[in-house]
Amino acid sequence: MNQFELALKKYLDIFSGQEMYFINDNRNLELFKKNPSNSSVDDVRNKMSAMNDAEINQHTLMEEVIKHIINLKIDDRINRGDLTVVEDIANISAKGKSFSLLHFASAFCNFHKPDLFPIYSDQHIGFYKRYIKEYNLPLDPEKINTYDVFSKALKDLVHRLGLTGKMNYLQIRKFGWLYAETVVKEANA
Repeated sequence: MNQFELALKKYLDIFSGQEMYFINDNRNLELFKKNPSNSSVDDVRNKMSAMNDAEINQHTLMEEVIKHIINLKIDDRINRGDLTVVEDIANISAKGKSFSLLHFASAFCNFHKPDLFPIYSDQHIGFYKRYIKEYNLPLDPEKINTYDVFSKALKDLVHRLGLTGKMNYLQIRKFGWLYAETVVKEANA
C-alpha cells in the first residue's frame, strides 16, 4: 500500500463517526424525497431555498435557475442517473452573462439521488489531479473541472477503496471537505 492509500484509509476511519456534519443535509434529502418533481416553480424554489447556494445568491440567479430547471424537464434524466443532466443544469445564461454552476447543479441532482450523482467541488481539484496521476487513470487531470472527468475520478476512488454501497456521494463530499487536503499533505510528506 502506497503513502496515498495509507493516508486515505487513515482519514476514512476517523470520518466514519462524524454524523454531526450531516444534520442539514439529512433535512435536504428528506425534502427532495418528499418532493421529487422539478416541474413546478414552488417545488424547485423550495429545494433551492433549502440548499441556499452561495453562488446563486451572490449573482441573484434564483428565478433564472428555477425557470432553467423547469424548462430542461430533468425528472426522467435524474431518475435514470443520466450524469449529463448536471452540465445541462450548470450551464446557464442570465443577466447578459454565462454561468457554470457545476457545484450547485451536481448537489441539486445529488439530493435527488445521492448514490448516483457525485458532488463537484473545485476546492479539491489538487486532490483529484493527484489521484488521477497516482493511479494512472485514463483521464486528463487538467480537465478535472468538467463533470465527466470529475465524476469518473471520484467513481474510481469509491470503487478502489471498497466504498461502493458503504458511502454515498454526499458522504464522500463531506469527507473531501474535511480531509482531502490533509490526505494530500500526508501523502507528500
